[in-house]
Amino acid sequence: MPIIRLRLAATLLAAVACVSATPAALADGMPYPRGSVKDAPMVVPSAGPCYFRTDVGYSWSRDPDVRWTVTDPNTFLFVTDRVTKVSADNSWFGEVGLGCGSGPHGIRGELIYGYHGKRNISGEPGPWTVPPGVDPLHTAVTTHTLMFNAYYDLGRWMDRFVPYVGAGVGTAYNITDEVYFTGNPALINRIHGDERWSLAWSLMAGVGWQVSERVVLDFGYRYLDMGKAESGHVDNAGFWNPKVRLDDLTAHEFKFGLRFALGGAPCCAFLK
Repeated sequence: MPIIRLRLAATLLAAVACVSATPAALADGMPYPRGSVKDAPMVVPSAGPCYFRTDVGYSWSRDPDVRWTVTDPNTFLFVTDRVTKVSADNSWFGEVGLGCGSGPHGIRGELIYGYHGKRNISGEPGPWTVPPGVDPLHTAVTTHTLMFNAYYDLGRWMDRFVPYVGAGVGTAYNITDEVYFTGNPALINRIHGDERWSLAWSLMAGVGWQVSERVVLDFGYRYLDMGKAESGHVDNAGFWNPKVRLDDLTAHEFKFGLRFALGGAPCCAFLK
């Protein structure tokens, strides 16, 4: 009888020890690789290949080619008069867009919308205006662009910097303000403005600075050709006029912005 009691006591002690050891074993990381029940795994998204971007910049406008049709005082035929001493103001611009890439060394593509602020344009009509050069022309152009840009990232330097080159093609929506002349009382009427879609293209170079896993600070240069713009025909007095045409709306632009990486494939991480 004592022997049976001793065996029962030993069995009970072994069971208690086994139950007591189970939480310790769990805490030591049997089901979890990081060694604690509180370190429960959770799923978080890593930085993916696609991103949202926003930019601001300054545009140094090049002088456009401005022409309009006038009457030859000798033959009374219509001729194209080229405006001389053309001057175009600079302006600020802003952009937003979405893009995807293949990493710090490879191809990257973007679809991006841009708004270019109003640029005042002035000049003096040429030799066919009577008298020539005494009636300065004035107008302004505002531009919206929608571009597809392709880049080639040249690899990561110093662990953070990724230089790139690129080119873009798209469309420009050019809005021309009213056109007016000063200096001659016979030409005080203001020709109504107009709107025009035009082909746009660009060449780019810059560098991206990897601030964090998801954020890249982008510094870039761009040569942008925004195509053509033009005025309307009717002036504020109701008279018909030839259109004033503005060709080669181009600019040298410098911009800086941020690229925010969107979530990619999920991966495992642990709360600490």
